[in-house]
Amino acid sequence: MRSRRGVGILSDVSPVGAASAGAASNQYQILGHLATGGMAELYLARAVGIAGFERYVVLKRIMAEHSRNHRFVTMFLDEARLAAQLHHPNIAQVYDIGRVSDSYFFTLEYVHGENCRDLLQRVAALKRQIPIEHTLAIIAGAAAGLHYAHEKRGIDRHPLGIVHRDVSPSNLMVSYEGAVKLVDFGIAKAAHRMTETRSGAVKGKVAYMSPEQCTGTKLDRRSDIFSLGIVLYEMATMTRLFKHPTDFETMTHIVNKEVVPPTSRRPELPRELEAIILRCLAKKPDDRYQSAEELLEAIETLGARERLSLSAIALGRYIRELFGERPEPWYELEAAGEHTGVVTIETTSAGPEELPPEAFGAGSTRSQW
Repeated sequence: MRSRRGVGILSDVSPVGAASAGAASNQYQILGHLATGGMAELYLARAVGIAGFERYVVLKRIMAEHSRNHRFVTMFLDEARLAAQLHHPNIAQVYDIGRVSDSYFFTLEYVHGENCRDLLQRVAALKRQIPIEHTLAIIAGAAAGLHYAHEKRGIDRHPLGIVHRDVSPSNLMVSYEGAVKLVDFGIAKAAHRMTETRSGAVKGKVAYMSPEQCTGTKLDRRSDIFSLGIVLYEMATMTRLFKHPTDFETMTHIVNKEVVPPTSRRPELPRELEAIILRCLAKKPDDRYQSAEELLEAIETLGARERLSLSAIALGRYIRELFGERPEPWYELEAAGEHTGVVTIETTSAGPEELPPEAFGAGSTRSQW
């Protein structure tokens, strides 16, 4: 990776697998750093191909310290292969898998918007509630994406048995146009994925795990419904549901403690919405919605009965009102690149009125969010 006119260029790209058709002719110009996770780094990049082809993408590259670890590399490629099979309006699309020297990467759809963790932080800082119709629109979009993933079949027409296993506010994006996108299938598990996860392994953000995840028992799609129910509870009430000093205490409450009724936190919530939330959060999977589609239908029925508009246009307007009219970042980066070195961009704005991002992490005790 080298710098030129404010961007880094990945030119020694080798395609990996069927998802990377045409990648050999592409270059990826790195415009800015987005985030660093436990296994990989995210960059805003521009894919440049033949005949003037350009597309702005997120490039997810395995971190250097993990690039020679076979287990990490296999998990990373599993994520890319699995996510590349998913084509749905409510799932961020994976475009390409490739390799640069000894490091692997994949590219995926850039969503110009905010994640729900940042949305919750902003609304909490303003001491407001999220309008019910916008909460329902977000959860409905997530449920639609999850149902598609849960139902996905392979080319042999057999069900893949996908479970996301990491449904949480930080993995739900809302664009400035009101599109809802489920992201990060990094620990998603298909029934026959190439790398089998160790039996009983606990993965995911602890405060958003299901009882089955906490106890290490077999997971199916209903685990994701429980996790989405936690997100729905928190967005509807603006209170954390499972927030305790240690992971052990958090998991104990998830498995054993009854949920405080949402209307005790926000009395004006429709009773039907409370019933939906509590059904999602049933301790026994058999007592929950049996599919994300069933949950989606319940939300749409509630919206119609309460005359709530689950409009993407209205949701996008709400996000813009909260965060301002933010231009797509490459415009600023392209301009800055004419005069500066490598440009780094941040995905969140840290205004003085906002709570720190780590306050919303699992197990945090510093603040409500």
